[in-house]
Amino acid sequence: MMNTLPTEDNQTAINVDSHGQMAFGTAAASGHIEIELPSLPGSPNGTERLHAKDFGPMVAGKIESAMSRNPYLKSGPQQGPAEVLAHYIAAAKGYSLMDKDTLGRWEKLAVDFQREPEQAEFFNRVVRPSLLGLEPKRRQP
Repeated sequence: MMNTLPTEDNQTAINVDSHGQMAFGTAAASGHIEIELPSLPGSPNGTERLHAKDFGPMVAGKIESAMSRNPYLKSGPQQGPAEVLAHYIAAAKGYSLMDKDTLGRWEKLAVDFQREPEQAEFFNRVVRPSLLGLEPKRRQP
C-alpha cells in the first residue's frame, strides 16, 4: 500500500510505503525512457540501469572518476577519460539515444578529446558542458 504526499512543485510525487519508507517518483513517470547500458570493461557489474535524462551527467561523472583515478589501483575499470567517453558514445549509438548528426559530432569530439594534451581543461570547457546539455529522450505517446 502506497500513499502519495504532494510536493511543492507537484512535479515529483513522494510515495510512502506500508513500512513508512519514502520512495520518490521516478523519471519514468515523466515519460523518460529507462536504459540498460554495458558497464565499462573491468567493472564489477555487467550493466548499468538509468533513465535517459541522466545519461549526460552520469557520463560526465565517469570521466571525472577516470581523470582522478589512482594509476596504481588494479581493480575496477582501467580506461582513461577519452576511452570512457568513446565507450558511452558507442553505447548511445547502439541504443539510438542520439540522432545521427549528434552522434557524428560526439565521435569527432571523442577524437579531439583523445588528442588533446590538456584533457582536464578540454573536459571542463568543452566535454562536460556538452554532456550536461544533452536533451533526454522521452517515450512516444
